[in-house]
Amino acid sequence: MKMKKLLKACFVAAVGLLILTGCSNKQSSTLANELTFSLDDISEVTISYDEEKVTFYESENNELTIKEYMTENKSSYYAKVNQSSNSIQISEGGKPFFKDDFSRYVEVYLPASYHESLTVTTTDGDINISALEMTLNALRIDSTAGAVKLNIVAAQNIHLSTTSGVLDVNRLEADTIRVDTTSGSFSCHTLNGNVAYTSTSGNANIQSAIGSGNYKANNSGELNVVYTEVTGDLSFYNKNDSIHVTLPVDLEFEFQATTKNGSVSTNFQESISMDGRTTSGTVGEHPTVTVKVETNNGDIEVTQ
Repeated sequence: MKMKKLLKACFVAAVGLLILTGCSNKQSSTLANELTFSLDDISEVTISYDEEKVTFYESENNELTIKEYMTENKSSYYAKVNQSSNSIQISEGGKPFFKDDFSRYVEVYLPASYHESLTVTTTDGDINISALEMTLNALRIDSTAGAVKLNIVAAQNIHLSTTSGVLDVNRLEADTIRVDTTSGSFSCHTLNGNVAYTSTSGNANIQSAIGSGNYKANNSGELNVVYTEVTGDLSFYNKNDSIHVTLPVDLEFEFQATTKNGSVSTNFQESISMDGRTTSGTVGEHPTVTVKVETNNGDIEVTQ
């Protein structure tokens, strides 16, 4: 009887040891694949992954380098490449059928001399370009649920989009800047250009903006925007949440604010009047732009 109990105890201990050993032997990602491309005559670079984290670094030469780190090294898992005379498209390779224990991340080394178009897309993976200062023709970033970090970007056209991820930006400067979110948030320290911002329920927080813009929150999510210089018309719409706008002290403008169930607060009350649901007026003797603000159920605050 004692022998049976002893054997049973040994069996349980062995099973436990196997489980612990399996957990401790979980593989870490190592460099599995490295690709290098000349960017001579290349006007468009596209990088597309699914749940992988994609991190950018500055290349030490004039070539584009892709490094893929994986927990399991198989050539079928390597990136797919589609290259033409003027474009390079890099997309994720295959994965194991049972992929719970498989992970992969990507490092992209982009030279500072590349000034053409760059597109980066992920589904759940984070996109981190915070280590670079880029001057491009066009930048397109699209992530479904991953976090996006950008440092300094100057381009003719910039388009950022996310469904539920976070867009965290230091400085953007472009002729046209488009930002689309569903429930993701957008924060930017410095913004310079003509802005088209659209969101369903995400928050927007812009600390210092120059230019003009059209901001729409079609359901909810706060709009907090500070303009240090206004070069064109501004419009803000938020269906069910608040709008906070700060304008330059010396700006002269035509003002109109409309709300159904919210309040309107300004620090230039002497220049405006209320007519039903609309508050309007002229601020300054020589207005150069129009500022329109509208909510259904949110409060409006505009100050100089």
